[in-house]
Amino acid sequence: MRLLAKISDADLFIKMLNELGVAFYRKVEENIVEAVYFSSNRTIYFKGSLTSAQLESLKAQAYEANSIGLDVNRELLEVSQFEDS
Repeated sequence: MRLLAKISDADLFIKMLNELGVAFYRKVEENIVEAVYFSSNRTIYFKGSLTSAQLESLKAQAYEANSIGLDVNRELLEVSQFEDS
């Protein structure tokens, strides 16, 4: 069984991060962050606001990305650190 979660609860997202997977984030607006955690059995997509403490915790556990795309129909998570040309 696999988990696909789309959440806006920042505390829940940060609590679900662990060393068995990888997380990426990007700032969408001043206080809004889009982030994703991926492991062999779960994909967790987050979009919402974070406190400064939550943002620091996320930065310590995740990699910054320029784009994050989740296509549920094709079961595809696309993350890019490349600058758009």
